[in-house]
Amino acid sequence: MRHAETAQPPPRPARLAVAVTFAVNGALFGSWAPRIPEIKANLALSDGVLGLALLAPAVGSLVTMPLAGTIAARWGSGPSTRVAAVLFFMAALPIAVAGDAVTLWAALFVFGAMMGGLDVLMNAQGVTVEQAYGRSVLSSFHAVFSLGALTGTVIGSVAVGLGVSLLVQFAVLGAVSLAVVLPLSRSFLADPPAPPEAGPVPLFALPRGPLIPLAVAAFAVLLAEGSTADWSAVLLRDSLGAGPAAAGAAFAAFSATMTLGRLIGDRVLTRLGRRRAIRWFAGSGATGLAAGLAVAAVLGPGPGAVGAAVAGFSLLGVGLSVTFPALLAEAGATPAIAMDSRSCGRLVTSWVKP
Repeated sequence: MRHAETAQPPPRPARLAVAVTFAVNGALFGSWAPRIPEIKANLALSDGVLGLALLAPAVGSLVTMPLAGTIAARWGSGPSTRVAAVLFFMAALPIAVAGDAVTLWAALFVFGAMMGGLDVLMNAQGVTVEQAYGRSVLSSFHAVFSLGALTGTVIGSVAVGLGVSLLVQFAVLGAVSLAVVLPLSRSFLADPPAPPEAGPVPLFALPRGPLIPLAVAAFAVLLAEGSTADWSAVLLRDSLGAGPAAAGAAFAAFSATMTLGRLIGDRVLTRLGRRRAIRWFAGSGATGLAAGLAVAAVLGPGPGAVGAAVAGFSLLGVGLSVTFPALLAEAGATPAIAMDSRSCGRLVTSWVKP
């Protein structure tokens, strides 16, 4: 046991490696959001057909997420995360060459499957790093995910304005991201052994027992985050009169405020406690979004309505900033399900991106 511990890399390099993995994941995810109105127009998709296409990542993630926790438990979250990162960036490329609604759905299904698996695995590695630190650091990983998403949104918006194709955008972003992530990933930590009472690792794991309410709450939080990514640009462009380059402003603002909230999230959780922070932040975020959209509806299409909607999504970003990391930490602190790779996988299984 002593030899295994000394063989592990120091926690700081591991923390950097996990943080960068979260960041590049967020960057690719964020860069896609401003391109959705363009895809909708190029393929002549109605709102209903686009909605069905945007359900494909959810279906794909439902296939891989329950399996990812088992994969991490059997082969380790570190090695599994490295493989998942490569597959994730490769899976983005078919989206750019989809020629109709059917091929778009298939491409988004594969993309969602790869992203869902990577999300579970990198969170499992994040929990391992947090345990090595002996204090809350998981919120900082989600902060850099949001910072990556903000950066990706800016990249996507600039690419739209410059007329850069989605294929080139994804290919360049993926190549640069992997060139950074793969060398750093050598510092990932080995997962701690599962407790003896955990039993054999099941092939397919779903939330159960004390994880169920946490999974339901995680579903709601990530449903809101996924909806913002998928639909905020369409809302601003098609309903509120924003231009193509400005359509990503709502998700950019959402990502910016979420980043700021998560940068102080670990201290907030320490001061307020996880359960109180979840109630306060989630409630205020929902209220802020509702108020912003209500004002936008009253004002009608135009700059004022766009500004009100962006403000509402900004408040939602603040509200959701610490909620998901707090849910993961709460799962890890629940005695009956002390957080190992499997319980992390079961909890994150609740993520469904609409």
